[in-house]
Amino acid sequence: MKEEQLLAYLKANCFGRKESQTRGQLQRKLGLSKDQLTNMVHRMRCKGLPIAGGPLGYFYAQNAGELHATIRWLEKMVRTLLKSIDGLVKAMESFGPMDIGEGNGGSGGDSP
Repeated sequence: MKEEQLLAYLKANCFGRKESQTRGQLQRKLGLSKDQLTNMVHRMRCKGLPIAGGPLGYFYAQNAGELHATIRWLEKMVRTLLKSIDGLVKAMESFGPMDIGEGNGGSGGDSP
């Protein structure tokens, strides 16, 4: 599915927070995987399109307040991830210098 199709769907069916749809609902309705949907939303936001979201799902923002709430939600996620990274860096110190040869090799996979 192309981003234009997702954009058209969101504008027509998910206009405003009250009409948000969960990731799962959008995946099923549009035939997308979790990664496909997430990547498309990311690219659309990077282009400046008002794709908002939160714990209840994604939607096409109808005002600046909805975008502001999405920005705050994303910032909270970033802070949480940074805390996790800090904790893992501290844990890594117990393995000694440069003992990174095991594991997934930093492939950037989705596993926690």
